[in-house]
Amino acid sequence: MSRSLDKGILASLEAENPKPAYNDISSLLTGMSEGELLEIELLGKSHPLQPGINYLRDGTAVAIPKLRLFQAFFVARQMLDDYRNKDNLVGSYEAQAATTVVLLTDPEHLTAANTRKRLLASSILEAGSPDVGALLRREKQFVDSLLTSRLYRHAKSPTLWSHRRWLLRQFAAHGVVVDPRHDIKNIIMVAGTRHPRNYPAWHHARFLLGCHPQFAAPVATDVKEFCLRNHADISSWSFLGSVIGAIGSRETRCQMGSSFLTEILQITDSLRWKNESVWVFLRSVATAEFVSEGQFESILAVNKRLASVTPKDDDQWRILDSARRWCDANRILGESTGS
Repeated sequence: MSRSLDKGILASLEAENPKPAYNDISSLLTGMSEGELLEIELLGKSHPLQPGINYLRDGTAVAIPKLRLFQAFFVARQMLDDYRNKDNLVGSYEAQAATTVVLLTDPEHLTAANTRKRLLASSILEAGSPDVGALLRREKQFVDSLLTSRLYRHAKSPTLWSHRRWLLRQFAAHGVVVDPRHDIKNIIMVAGTRHPRNYPAWHHARFLLGCHPQFAAPVATDVKEFCLRNHADISSWSFLGSVIGAIGSRETRCQMGSSFLTEILQITDSLRWKNESVWVFLRSVATAEFVSEGQFESILAVNKRLASVTPKDDDQWRILDSARRWCDANRILGESTGS
């Protein structure tokens, strides 16, 4: 950690008492109102705060200076080490508060994430049935605040997404209901917007859909709208293809797939989208069960039209040409097999 800090920050860390910063930031992270998600940003040296002020808050929007966070981190890390070493001065509540600061500073801190798992599991064993749901929702609230905040590393953190998967398994084990469509719209898509091409986030969406396949149709509609707003995001297009295929009813799957394809192809033609993300999706659905012969020909026609106005030395022309050759090969294969 110290190697990533400049000399000015190190001098400030040594000159000031870090405990007030720790107390304020840990209280902020552990004292969230029920149901709210904090939107956290970190402030650099260009936005100094007055002495004694360790963060700014306006509703759910929070800004924390990096210096104050580093001060809090050093206290939190020491408390976490003392707890793990069975130091009687640090109890489970203090250790849990310390892990909030550690994970805000370093989202890949496995020790902090695993400590939270053990503390939560222990609290569930001690709690009565009505309290289990509250404990789980509170942990989900903290994790979702980190994943959806304007924190580049957190939105794509494999450790945090893994912790969230573990947490949702606890929800299922204790019969606590989760709304997967809400999570995909308000957690996955927000994280995907904050950090484009967010593969860990969309992998988590696949986990959610696997646990709740009955939500595939409404989720497909939501994801299609996200893809049209973020047409260069290949990870979301990939998920859209898989979620359409996960719709249980063949009739609904074919109807929605055909409708989506027509709409997306019209927008692709109108806006001249030539990027790989869209055309990988179109190339994939070109051979799907819900693509009619007329739609297949429409894909080829749009492909040819866009290729004709794209210089051959352009990378996007190669993308279009690759899509054309893929479609041609699959059409020939379909004709040879009589399908």
